Amino acid sequence: MKRIVSVLTTAATTIAATAVLVLTGPAASAAVDPFGLDPRVAPSRPIYLALGDSLAAGQASVAPTGSAGRSTVLQWRARGFVAQLHQDLQQDLDCREDRPRGADRDGCLRLQLVNMSRTGIPGGPGGVTTATVLQPGDQLDRAVALITERNGNASARDDVEVVSVTVGGNDLFGAAVAACVQSPRPDLTCATALATTFQGFASRYDEILGDLRAAGGEDLVLLTTTYYNPLPFCDLGAADPARATALGNWILEGGTLPGLGTLETGFNDLVRGLSAEHGAVVADTFGTVGAGDFVGGADCVHPDAEGHAKIADVFAEAFRE
Repeated sequence: MKRIVSVLTTAATTIAATAVLVLTGPAASAAVDPFGLDPRVAPSRPIYLALGDSLAAGQASVAPTGSAGRSTVLQWRARGFVAQLHQDLQQDLDCREDRPRGADRDGCLRLQLVNMSRTGIPGGPGGVTTATVLQPGDQLDRAVALITERNGNASARDDVEVVSVTVGGNDLFGAAVAACVQSPRPDLTCATALATTFQGFASRYDEILGDLRAAGGEDLVLLTTTYYNPLPFCDLGAADPARATALGNWILEGGTLPGLGTLETGFNDLVRGLSAEHGAVVADTFGTVGAGDFVGGADCVHPDAEGHAKIADVFAEAFRE
């Protein structure tokens, strides 16, 4: 285990400089969206509602030509996995009022995408966490208000039909890097920090899913996601991808890792368990995004265009099942 720490710590300082802007900066609120990308909601059309962080906002689905300005963010949103999933749902979801779910589907071409997710922007708000989503007036409050309005009116033709929740990666990444990579004694700090992070995430994630289910009722389709392991494909794990794979997989899926001990429950297990409790369908991306699917380098988080396409496929398949 000491070898893991030695190999990964060399790159950790560089990664942290990037991560603090994209992942662990101060929580953003809807009022401080740096580009005013609040989604518009058209009347009388059914809705696919997306909540989440930079992954759901499509970050890195298009390589930026310069700094991450408004035009780049708009391109990300247009080409990320959420936008691709929206196209799949237009074909796979039957949203006609007179057809029950599960019947032969003729599509839902009028389905509109309302993407409330946000990306962390250098010099602007930091990455979205579960705590961000729960802030007054932020994504959860806005989502519940929209679901209550549209699903509670007299028409079933403008309902929020599907909600995807992609949040939690930012809760985990900064804490894991600090305690399990950068710490001089990860054997003393890693497991304790992960336990605290897991507990806080589980409480907040449970609240998010519970409020969405309460607002939308049993007919609302809730989609959630587990997380992939990006560590072998960026600077943090470049010197020894096998070691980085072992550490990332241990954090996400649990098990025993020499020098760090045993995790009875991995981060992804929390997502799966809480999703089951709230009747959400899990898009399991763990193990499906790999070499050639990430930005890489100093970015130890975001998939590239190929990665976003694979994630969209996993979500679409989970919905069909």
